[in-house]
Amino acid sequence: MEIRIRYMDPRTVQRIDELAKEKGMSRQEFLHAQLHQLAVFREENEREKRLNQLVDRNIQTMTHCYTAIREMYDILHYEESSEKP
Repeated sequence: MEIRIRYMDPRTVQRIDELAKEKGMSRQEFLHAQLHQLAVFREENEREKRLNQLVDRNIQTMTHCYTAIREMYDILHYEESSEKP
């Protein structure tokens, strides 16, 4: 699909050309990459948020597991020490 952008400030176009040249790209290649990145940014941002939420939930679950294991250990250790004469 073809996209055209009209009436750009010449300084903006010049800056785009400079950025493209720095990356060894044509203006077309540079703008294509930038527009693609803009289109997928929101999706990637949402995916990153969900991943961070999952990591946080896993940390909470691991903390609860550690607490439960520690409590079981303390109970078993207490029972062992109370059984000794």
